[in-house]
Amino acid sequence: MKLKTGTWVVVADGGRGLLLVNIGTAIRPELKARQVWNHDNPRTSEQGQDRPPRAFSPSGTRRAAHEPADIHAENEDRFIDSIVEALEADAANGLFRQIAVFAPPTALGRFRKSATEDLARRVIAWIDKDLTKLPVPEITEAVVKALED
Repeated sequence: MKLKTGTWVVVADGGRGLLLVNIGTAIRPELKARQVWNHDNPRTSEQGQDRPPRAFSPSGTRRAAHEPADIHAENEDRFIDSIVEALEADAANGLFRQIAVFAPPTALGRFRKSATEDLARRVIAWIDKDLTKLPVPEITEAVVKALED
């Protein structure tokens, strides 16, 4: 699959996101950054409670511990949801027709879960790859290679 001119590419994980647009051709793509998202998300231990919550058993006075919430993961999900909301607004305004999404498995699953039907129809590829730490030229190479496979 070729990356047509004007196609958007989202590279994201739970803490960083980058929106790129192909300003080159399908033969010679050139990705240019359009938007950057950053999210400061400390570890759960720095955000949460020191002890798991407890509840009384329904059949007596015994108490049982509940699994504490993974606040870090919840914040990552909210971050991905905010990226999806921004993309849906751009799609509604007709700013793009096609988009490719590159993210690690957990973030990719959240993208798919959060995306509306309109946004999901515009997605040409869901690629399980974390490219957030790469510079744009290397992201371009990785995107082209992944879409050729």
